[in-house]
Amino acid sequence: MSDNPFFKDFAKHYSKSDSFKTGNDLKILISLLPGKMNRALDVATGTGFVALELSRKSSTVVALDPTEAMLSEARKLISSNNVGNVEFVKSDYYSYNTFLKFDAITCRRALHHFDKKDQFFKKSRELLNENGILAISDMIVPESDSGDFLNQLERKRDPTHVAALNEGEFVFSLKSEGFRIIKSVKDSEKFSFEEWLSPVETNSVNGIECKRYINDLSDEELKSFNFDRKTNTFAKQRMIIAASPA
Repeated sequence: MSDNPFFKDFAKHYSKSDSFKTGNDLKILISLLPGKMNRALDVATGTGFVALELSRKSSTVVALDPTEAMLSEARKLISSNNVGNVEFVKSDYYSYNTFLKFDAITCRRALHHFDKKDQFFKKSRELLNENGILAISDMIVPESDSGDFLNQLERKRDPTHVAALNEGEFVFSLKSEGFRIIKSVKDSEKFSFEEWLSPVETNSVNGIECKRYINDLSDEELKSFNFDRKTNTFAKQRMIIAASPA
């Protein structure tokens, strides 16, 4: 099992990111979970911000990630907060084998890195207790983006980006794998081009390619995924959703 190259290089950046640390989607995600749980699993835990919040609600937390550099930052965060109920596991989700069942499974800002999303939802259903909750926060593609321009741009920034879903695909995928939707919330965060590109540098190969891609799109195409050429900003939409086995 190899580390994700993008997150291996930029783990320290994400550990210091205010958006990841205090983003509104984190507050919403945690609010969708019960106040007291026995066992929770945080998939693609990254630098551990969700795991830290889960540790205050759940007796035990399993923090799962395939990239050692991210887990290293997460361990530092958990240790600095004197938290002792988080167990770290280096593994991708599909390879994770356990006999445990969970009261909650969370995945924040990572689903777009998964291929075979049907398998993600299927595995989550198998690992949840009967009344367990799957809570996900992830970027979504606007329904107006019929040319899939946002996903193409994201891949130019980070080649490990697979695909973000639109809202309809998100809900359909959950229901197709036997989930019922408990609650869903849409959130939006505005970025300048440079803020969105970070930690990739503007003068890097990937940064230049992203800028060229944007320059080649028409105003109408940019508008389809909420990019404003005049202000060089765009609003990233996210879906925060909680679901239980039907």
